[in-house]
Amino acid sequence: MTSQTPHTSPTMLTEDRYTEYDTWAWLYNETMGPEYGKNQEKPIETLLLSRLGEEATLLDLCCGTGHLTQQLLEKGYQVTGFDGSEGMLAYARQNAPNGRFLVGDARGFNLPNEFDGVVSSSASLNHILSLEDLKKVFENVYIALRNNGLFLFDMNHPEQMKKWWKGKIVEGEIADEYAWMLVPNYNAEDKTGNFAITLFQAPNSQYFSLWSVLKYPFKQLLYKLLNLRLLTRFRLKLLANFSTWEKEWQRSQMVYQVRGYDVEEIKMLLESVGFVDVEIRIIDGSCNLDSNHSAYFICRKPST
Repeated sequence: MTSQTPHTSPTMLTEDRYTEYDTWAWLYNETMGPEYGKNQEKPIETLLLSRLGEEATLLDLCCGTGHLTQQLLEKGYQVTGFDGSEGMLAYARQNAPNGRFLVGDARGFNLPNEFDGVVSSSASLNHILSLEDLKKVFENVYIALRNNGLFLFDMNHPEQMKKWWKGKIVEGEIADEYAWMLVPNYNAEDKTGNFAITLFQAPNSQYFSLWSVLKYPFKQLLYKLLNLRLLTRFRLKLLANFSTWEKEWQRSQMVYQVRGYDVEEIKMLLESVGFVDVEIRIIDGSCNLDSNHSAYFICRKPST
């Protein structure tokens, strides 16, 4: 398999980019980015890579901090990462130095006939808030694919979001200098939702009170233990009251809007753009879609 010379390209779009994700980039790079990349490796291998040639060219759409991009590069593919956040891409260039990265809006990029496969992972396309805009993304992907090229993406769907997006903490970690938690919310009536990232940052050591300094070794040990997967429930419970536990830590919050789309609605939209052989799977590759799993869509651009 061939390697790829790293390079960047000028900004591609007149649309508004998702610059609000810049402020979240460092935290995503430290926490969710690596984990999500690992979680997506198997379904991408099963549903997409197994159907492509060994030296296929790939577009990692909404690539974020580039952890998945690097995994694909290590497999020998030629990979372009595309994202609307320059902050995210700054980390992506570090995490995947042999990748090619472009900054722009997924609703308006133009890369005709460049790729054998396009992947968009970790429900990134739920951040597209209207069917009209989602269709633009699909049209751009269609143009970017070569004949018989494949498009794989996963999305959270309404039944899943109604069950799991209930305003409760679902993820979070506690590190030495910061802690964070993620709370998803979903309104089934209008199919809109959001997830809130709450961040707690420790003050500079010179501003700690004497009592805080004395307690610090105990708390540091406790936090390391709570980060064990076995103790997730206790960690999330502590995070729910973290401002009480750590009164001197600065609290801030970032809220990101999403939309839930019906699975059949997405399938019809793909077909309206011209995609064929649309399959709907779950993370293990089976067709047993339910409220516990996001939907994976795999489809093909036909030969002309």
